[in-house]
Amino acid sequence: MEIKSKWPLLIPAVFAVSWAAILIRACDAPSTVIAFYRKFFATLILLPFALTIYRQRFYEFTRLSFLMTVLAGILLGWHFFFWVASLGYTSISSSVVLVTTQPVFVAVLALIFLKEKIGFKGVFAIVLAIIGSAIIAGFDFKLEKQYLFGDILALAGAIMAGGYLFIGRAIRFRVSVFPYIFTVYSVAALTLGIILLVSGEFFQTYHSQNYLFFILLAVGPTLLGHSLYNYSLQYIKAHKVGLSIVGEPVLASIWAIFIFNEIPALSTLVGGIIIILALVLVFSGGGQ
Repeated sequence: MEIKSKWPLLIPAVFAVSWAAILIRACDAPSTVIAFYRKFFATLILLPFALTIYRQRFYEFTRLSFLMTVLAGILLGWHFFFWVASLGYTSISSSVVLVTTQPVFVAVLALIFLKEKIGFKGVFAIVLAIIGSAIIAGFDFKLEKQYLFGDILALAGAIMAGGYLFIGRAIRFRVSVFPYIFTVYSVAALTLGIILLVSGEFFQTYHSQNYLFFILLAVGPTLLGHSLYNYSLQYIKAHKVGLSIVGEPVLASIWAIFIFNEIPALSTLVGGIIIILALVLVFSGGGQ
């Protein structure tokens, strides 16, 4: 049953998530380091609650749901690995618009693995998302090849996030929100930590200002933004929660204009509008 009084929760969620790209761009640490500490501090903040008031909730996990949650965490870790890296190569608006195509990949995964019919509207939305992405990537390639590389990284991040959301959708009614997000964030942090160990960046130190941004990323976009999204799914229909995602690239692009004087290219605006239209089509059908 949908509870309309819970709808306002989506406003701070969208607002908080829209600041992620801005805070990441403000850091001068390597992208994998940023991604790791974002999830590490989020996990650290949640740890006291996991050990006390929510401890019994972890018994809700079955072996299958736990393994699926671990897989979701690994995919989330790789999502942040690719997406945070993309912000070092392409514009904030291009990166955020492309990474928000993740619901389209959820629809594709549902078609492949669950044999869910997506209908004409779904197919049209996927085609629109491809066209919008191609417009952004094509123009960025003309500007500079590194922009195209950043666009590819953002799309890779969207694919990983699509897998994470696909798994989350399958088990969100089997496990409470807290044990799910704590396990997902922990596994994502562990995944990124392993990547850092392999790359040799784990034991380096960075300017203290970066750690402030890491904590802000953990508290704002992660704990406030993403956790409110997960909580909202208990009270608001999934397609309506998903539809709110279109607000992220719009707000992030506005912040980028005022903070970094980064004006979106015409191709990003055109491609972004097409992608947002695709997302509206994906979620406007009233499905889950």
